[in-house]
Amino acid sequence: MYSAINNKNTSFTSVVPLRVYIDGMETFNQKNIKSACRQLSTTLAGPVGNDIKKINIIKEFAKFDPDYVIQYGFQGYPKLKGQKKNMQPSDYFRCIADDMKSYLFTGEQAKKLREVGKSVGQEQQICKARRIQNSFDLQVAKRNYGFTIANYIRSTKLRLRETFDSITKQKVGKPVELNIHMTSNGKYAQSNFKMYIDKITFSPINS
Repeated sequence: MYSAINNKNTSFTSVVPLRVYIDGMETFNQKNIKSACRQLSTTLAGPVGNDIKKINIIKEFAKFDPDYVIQYGFQGYPKLKGQKKNMQPSDYFRCIADDMKSYLFTGEQAKKLREVGKSVGQEQQICKARRIQNSFDLQVAKRNYGFTIANYIRSTKLRLRETFDSITKQKVGKPVELNIHMTSNGKYAQSNFKMYIDKITFSPINS
């Protein structure tokens, strides 16, 4: 069974706006949003074992992303051919959060964002080593990163939609947004505050 999964294509692609809710209330805090995305990415990348909540999450995601291989969620993503290290969830799923809107990128889009983001980090390290705050190369890397994100967000063909044809994998219907529902330990504004992923839902975007 595993060898059959290993031969499938993992370069699925999608971009979906997302919202995060904690104990039923929406949060706009970037730290909370990124934490929720990390938990979702880890769940989707598998393996989920016998965790019913996580099983329901990957089943729900598979209903909307035509290229997501649900078996990977159950058993875990296999290593790429010739690669010794295990792939990380961020290799397949990447969250971009700002003060206005957040998005989840998957597959090739996530991979590209990781690459251009790494370039920004490298230029920042060079600046730090030279004891300067900025450089032309750093600004170029940052602009390339921002352009790549904006280009993906503008591409309507990448958006997840209400359903898809199981044969052609073509997405149809209105674009949807992803809602990540978290539960917490109730210790708001305290250093020991923790939250855990509970479920995900999708809802159509009317505009």
